Amino acid sequence: MSNFEPIVASIVQLNMKNLLFIFSFLILACESQPNVDSDDFKSNIIHDLMEDIKGPICPKNHKDSIVPIVYGYPSEELFAKSDSGLVVLGGCELGEENYFCKIHKISF
Repeated sequence: MSNFEPIVASIVQLNMKNLLFIFSFLILACESQPNVDSDDFKSNIIHDLMEDIKGPICPKNHKDSIVPIVYGYPSEELFAKSDSGLVVLGGCELGEENYFCKIHKISF
């Protein structure tokens, strides 16, 4: 069993963002990294990828009531999603936070 089989097996469940991370990982895994301990480097990348696949977790350690923060000028559809509580509008300038916890009212 190769190291990539568990990742490839879960591709069916992933969205496009996570696919981008997977392909980035595959490219990085194929490149030589002369100044980096390759086992630690690969382990850190796999850990980060798996965290992204699992979905966002609030800093207060729960996964429910978390919505994405959308940046840029919103369309009418995004205004409607924001009014429904499905997304949070982050403004025109890209921020550091990607998610908003509706329970604790915090961005992370």
